[in-house]
Amino acid sequence: MKFLIGILFCTHFAYLKARSQNGNFELGARSMGMSGTTITISDAYAGFNNIGALAGQKGISACFSSSILYGIPELLKIGAGLNAGLLKGVGCVNVYRFGSGDLSEQKISLGYSHQIRFISLGIQLGYIQVLIPNYGSGGSVSFEFGGLIKVGRKIIVGGYLFHPLGNGQKPGYPGFLNTILKTGLSYRPSENLMANIEYKWKISTTSVVTLGFEYMIGGKVPLRTGFNMNTLQSTMGIGFRPGKFRLDYAVMIHPVLGLSNELSVKVNFSNP
Repeated sequence: MKFLIGILFCTHFAYLKARSQNGNFELGARSMGMSGTTITISDAYAGFNNIGALAGQKGISACFSSSILYGIPELLKIGAGLNAGLLKGVGCVNVYRFGSGDLSEQKISLGYSHQIRFISLGIQLGYIQVLIPNYGSGGSVSFEFGGLIKVGRKIIVGGYLFHPLGNGQKPGYPGFLNTILKTGLSYRPSENLMANIEYKWKISTTSVVTLGFEYMIGGKVPLRTGFNMNTLQSTMGIGFRPGKFRLDYAVMIHPVLGLSNELSVKVNFSNP
């Protein structure tokens, strides 16, 4: 079983390279449901998806998300975050883990975001450790920088950078981290409709273009879908808003590896 999981883990890294996600640690069923096009979205998961978008959060909130890739329990991805107001901005602490036992990828990070009028900026520092059988473990300190700019009332432009500092992993290691650049645009003609497009580039490898859409029914039930133009993956998702809680579920369909799903919950300790 470990041999099979090892093959799938390496396949997962190849898949991450194709999606330019390795190093970004994107999280949340909302993100999955929109094919990862959440760089311009200010929600509780911004600490995982774009620290520059976190400044739009109010009060104190916590989030948790769990997903199983390709229906294999050993390929479990979980993450949790805590966000709170700090020094006229918003600070966060996040933890992330993929895999299990001696086959895993883990990250812990601290971030801060601040908004000045129509511009929001954020920085984040983290530590990442990857453990793979026959390769041992490797680790790296990471630096992240992101920002948002509101262009009028209907358009938001976002940018994001992930860069490993003093990479402790040897060349050729399957989990070797590289610099990631992302940029995206969100068009919001109304409060109930959002259309996003993102361009993601992993240095020295490939670039990826993804599309994502969200439509809010009655202002309470969001329906989502997305498409990866490189891997031809399709995604879909739905959300619910009972009181101070936000529940989201998403499904991702890979043409070769099959079905993945993610369930997320957020609680706002301030007013809903």
